Amino acid sequence: MKKFTLIISTVILAVVFCACSGSSGPKAVVNDYYKALKSGDFEKAMTYTTLTDEAEIQQNVKKMQDFKFQVSDYEILSETIAEDGETATVDVKYTASSAFKETPEEQTETVKLVKQDGKWKIKE
Repeated sequence: MKKFTLIISTVILAVVFCACSGSSGPKAVVNDYYKALKSGDFEKAMTYTTLTDEAEIQQNVKKMQDFKFQVSDYEILSETIAEDGETATVDVKYTASSAFKETPEEQTETVKLVKQDGKWKIKE
């Protein structure tokens, strides 16, 4: 019975570990970033970037709020990780509006990422 419990526990831990580790690649980070933008949670979006200075983070959040920036839809198109495994790019197609463009406009962006303390972050 102890062996059975150990095997089941090991399988459960392996499944949980694989599920968690799958969300840390460049594509997943950009997806989480745009998901936060779409929900209007600009502070959360900034956690996926290389910004660490709280004043600079708050300045960016305020700009997005003041400009009424709103992502209504997005799609991850591709992911490219450099051979050294330290940089990556993710192409994203998104639809957004702002105080300057009230009608949502579709755009494509290449998001640059770097590894910072072993985690992928959007380069700001």
